[in-house]
Amino acid sequence: MRPLTDNPVTSPGDDSFHFGPYVDVLHEAVQQATPLPLTVGVFGSWGAGKSSFLRLWERRLESESTKTIWFNPWKYDRKVEVWAALLHTILAEMEKKDTLKEKAVRLAKAATWLSVRAGLGTAAALGTGGVIKGADVDELLKSLSEEDSQQYRQVNSFEFDFAEAVEEFVGENGRLVVFVDDLDRCTPESAMTVLESLKLFLAHSQCVFVLALDLDVLAAIATNKFGDALEGAPPEVVSGMAYLDKIVQLPFFLPDVGFDTLREAFKRYVSDLAEDPFFWELLRRGLGGNPRRLKRYINVYNMALAVFHAQTRRSLSREFRLQLAVLLIIRLQHRDFFHTLTSEPDSWLMLARFFEQVQLSPSTRNRLHMDMADYLRPFTEDGALERLLTHGDTERLTPPDGPDVLTMINTLRSTAGPEDI
Repeated sequence: MRPLTDNPVTSPGDDSFHFGPYVDVLHEAVQQATPLPLTVGVFGSWGAGKSSFLRLWERRLESESTKTIWFNPWKYDRKVEVWAALLHTILAEMEKKDTLKEKAVRLAKAATWLSVRAGLGTAAALGTGGVIKGADVDELLKSLSEEDSQQYRQVNSFEFDFAEAVEEFVGENGRLVVFVDDLDRCTPESAMTVLESLKLFLAHSQCVFVLALDLDVLAAIATNKFGDALEGAPPEVVSGMAYLDKIVQLPFFLPDVGFDTLREAFKRYVSDLAEDPFFWELLRRGLGGNPRRLKRYINVYNMALAVFHAQTRRSLSREFRLQLAVLLIIRLQHRDFFHTLTSEPDSWLMLARFFEQVQLSPSTRNRLHMDMADYLRPFTEDGALERLLTHGDTERLTPPDGPDVLTMINTLRSTAGPEDI
């Protein structure tokens, strides 16, 4: 079996999601943006391909000799001040230029001093459980600033010195594009410090900051920042849009990747059923069109087939492969029903028959519902589960019998882990 990786694409030749035209549109818009800095938001749901989109754009910029820097804030989350790590990442790149080395080192020291000062001022009392009082922290900061007044003055002029350094780094008419990826993986607090540092420290530089994140992250950031002030606010405010307007000048929402596109991209990884429309329609109905979710599903599915074959040496019929595909969707999307199958494996057959009878004669629903076992009644109202178990028009998948269900469950435990995680 050949597993699908979750690595972002970097070459236009590997752009199976067809992001290229959208990269071109955004690139042309940003190239015309003046004056700088500019903050661009590339928004998309978890697993939608944001990193691949950014890597393709990075490749385009580098082909035009535009300087780029890549920053992954999640690597520093909960370890250091993330905004300081962003500054140090940029300055470390500048240090490679001989004429900038001294200035970049000086700015890096100022950034370090500021991060230590900010850490003491905001976290010391909490971090010591109150052993260090707020007054003690203030006194410590006072002595620190008195001992290093020169560094303090450098902090006050940091954004202007930084802007000068960037201009020297990229040239009078150049620009530095900083990609900030995976903000989704940070805590809201850390993500917020990154966003606000762009305004606080970098507001006069020849930079384009490209942020990749989910609007749900913005909502968490806004909630974390404004707290009770958001109670009763309009949905667009709570969703993070209002906060977005304060940070991002050019928002770009990643286009959805059509399921047909995903099928073409992934089908070479699915043996035997690669050209089976019944299989792909099962996945479309059961999992939707999230690329990362489909990748993980296909990897687990292929591993389960390989493990089952190794355990039994049985040839695997198309029907068995499809049944296993459905059971894995149930495990992922209908956890309660999957737990029921572990103790009552005939439930699949019983519930499928119920749905089919109701579809043939809707007026019998109430009576059939009352005839069902108590543990199955909650599932009779699950429309998504009904569509999965009765998938097909001219062809319907035969539900497996109880022993086969238990065999498949044991196989999935070997490949996907315990069902209660």
